[in-house]
Amino acid sequence: MMLSPALAADLPVKVKPVPVYNWTGWYGGVNAGYGWQDKNAAAYTGDSLADPVTGQGRGAGTVFTDDLAISSLQAGADATNPTYRQSPRASGFTGGGQIGYNWQIERNWVAGFEADLQYANSKGDALFKAPDEGGVTLSAASSHQLDWFGTLRGRIGYLLNDRLLAFGTGGLAYGGTKGQAAISIIGPLGWNIGFVTQILCPGFTTCLAGSSSQTSVGWTAGGGLEYAVLPHVTIKAEYLHIDLGDQNVKLTVQSPATGNGFVNVKFSNAYDIARMGMNLRF
Repeated sequence: MMLSPALAADLPVKVKPVPVYNWTGWYGGVNAGYGWQDKNAAAYTGDSLADPVTGQGRGAGTVFTDDLAISSLQAGADATNPTYRQSPRASGFTGGGQIGYNWQIERNWVAGFEADLQYANSKGDALFKAPDEGGVTLSAASSHQLDWFGTLRGRIGYLLNDRLLAFGTGGLAYGGTKGQAAISIIGPLGWNIGFVTQILCPGFTTCLAGSSSQTSVGWTAGGGLEYAVLPHVTIKAEYLHIDLGDQNVKLTVQSPATGNGFVNVKFSNAYDIARMGMNLRF
């Protein structure tokens, strides 16, 4: 039986359904970005060792907080009256790779986990020079860097549409850092302070110095957006805050200075990372 063209035109036409993007499965990819550390550091005076000019409590009792803290580890340090404040800034490139797995939960939710390992070149330094008041003039120099880091995180996200995922993430962080510092006399007058703990340091000399490299474990949290540009390719923009705890460096007396005095330096290992990435779904 033949249908007339008019009757054929009235028949319903089946429309092929548009597939909804499915986020479930393994993926891996690469990323690159920028890391920075921006905090204040305040100097405080203490009464553990005598100031070489006034004879009052100061000297190696000086304390820097946040990014850098210097203390003589002796009783009586006063950390309530800052004598100056500085804002060192560490920054640099980060880049590496990631691998993870997603589970799409119903229509709008995606959960999963992700591990990444990153190279970092985030470096910063600070230099303080004490005012020249006609006596011993001191300087304190420090530098700190993040060499590499990695994370193992959970992810939970909401699909703004079938291809655009807004997500939060958090979990374990670890990384390698290096800190070093020195206290020097930048004038002709020498430094002779302390009784039980003593430092004898001639002019124009590095009195104390030290460095430390360590691998630390901490936490990370952040979030971002990920978009499926092709059936098996996504791109993402992500922010992470990484906190690896504090790093302590012990400064010891350097020749030709003599004595058993020492200074502890405390660096903050907290960083912010902004990066772009691309993932390939397996």
